[in-house]
Amino acid sequence: LYRGVMEDIYNTYTTAPSGGSFPFTDVAASRWSYSYIRQLYEAGVIDGMTPTTFVPTGDVTRAQFVKMLAKLQGVDVSEYRSAGFEDVPADVWYAPYVNWAAANGIVNGTSATTFDPSGQITREQLATMLYRYAQSRGLVKADVQGDLSAFTDSASVSLYAVEAMRWAVAAGI
Repeated sequence: LYRGVMEDIYNTYTTAPSGGSFPFTDVAASRWSYSYIRQLYEAGVIDGMTPTTFVPTGDVTRAQFVKMLAKLQGVDVSEYRSAGFEDVPADVWYAPYVNWAAANGIVNGTSATTFDPSGQITREQLATMLYRYAQSRGLVKADVQGDLSAFTDSASVSLYAVEAMRWAVAAGI
């Protein structure tokens, strides 16, 4: 199911160019994630941390993830001016992506007035954002619910994320 959901999302919203050079010197062809990173890079969904490094073991921030979702869809974010988050100034690189995600119900923020763009994204935040994104694209079946009991930390999943986490487990994410 995971492969199907992720392939549906990827194939629906990206068109990867053929060929091209892969600039990241820190992503060896033997790395388990090489093909995924390359495919997303070639489709314009992800960038590197520098022109020649990707930092494949680095943390992903909340702002970086919403940018990936917007790029995955190929949305023009230039018209998304403000979502009212005090910690998302209009002139920073991630502002239009965060504002797009908020306007489309993909994110709600960490409070009514903050987004925490530099915060490391948690599993439940990622699952929730991906779930809402997939819902907005009609890629979520209402009857799909996974069992969280196999996870030792299942009791600590935040209430807002339970449905999304069940979906993520059912989808194999």
